[in-house]
Amino acid sequence: MTILVIGNSVVDRSYRVKRLPRPGETMIAEETQVDFGGKGLNQAVSAARAGGRVAFATAVGDDVHGRNILAALRGEGIDVGLATIRPGPTDEAAIFVMPDGENSIVCSIHSARHAGVDVGLKSVEALQPGDWLVMQGNIDRAVSEQTLVAARASAARTVVNPSPILFDYADLWAFIDIAIVNAVELADLAGLEGLTRPQDIDAAAQRLLALGCGMVVVTLGASGARLYEAGDKDGRIIEAQPAAAIDSTGAGDTCCGVFVAALAQGMEPEHALALGVRSAALSVSRLGSMAALPTTKELAQISRELAAAGSP
Repeated sequence: MTILVIGNSVVDRSYRVKRLPRPGETMIAEETQVDFGGKGLNQAVSAARAGGRVAFATAVGDDVHGRNILAALRGEGIDVGLATIRPGPTDEAAIFVMPDGENSIVCSIHSARHAGVDVGLKSVEALQPGDWLVMQGNIDRAVSEQTLVAARASAARTVVNPSPILFDYADLWAFIDIAIVNAVELADLAGLEGLTRPQDIDAAAQRLLALGCGMVVVTLGASGARLYEAGDKDGRIIEAQPAAAIDSTGAGDTCCGVFVAALAQGMEPEHALALGVRSAALSVSRLGSMAALPTTKELAQISRELAAAGSP
């Protein structure tokens, strides 16, 4: 089965800092790193390293960064035949990483915003029943809607990680088999405030299910994740392993990509999510984006450990 990821690719420039600079202040970073990233790229690479057969529809600039990104993706065994090379620079992100691993990100979208409806529809033409489509929130609404509708018509499974939230998904949930969100995104999408208690998260997830979404995965950082399907009164809790967080960049993408790849290979949702959560915990233990994603060997080891422990 093919996993088609439609999303962005960027050059990430990470800066480890003690705090964010004040207006007018120049700071010296404790450590810097240049890497490839972007939500789409991180999810595609994570899925490929977890054993998925991945095709990636992305847009890069007509520059050395764009060429290097496509070469790196090919090196991961990812089909980039659907990639688009646009005039101008490849998108970039400045990532400020705090001592606790949390980050603040500023990203350009020169290339990503040129992914029009034709790109999405062309990408899903080859999808077969049982294939998977993975999208993020940085694709505009028109592309998202028409692509999801076309994927559903092809009987493909659809996964959406609506981050960042750029529009209302109100009438799109019926075309989304799996939504993967964090607690902040869940609150915004469900129209609720302050999901501070487990029962609040339960209620918000149930609201998305009631609107037509088939499954809701809520990622909770160091607290693991919760999995909801129609008929579940409460979410199934997937515990996280303790991790010495250095950089949380791409952790949610890691979880998403590994989770989908495991599902595509026939793994039960709870076991697939446990693998995704453990993989994300490993990614936060090192600096960077693509460079921090767990390797194929590491993912295989995590899978063996979970199987031995009878996870989840």
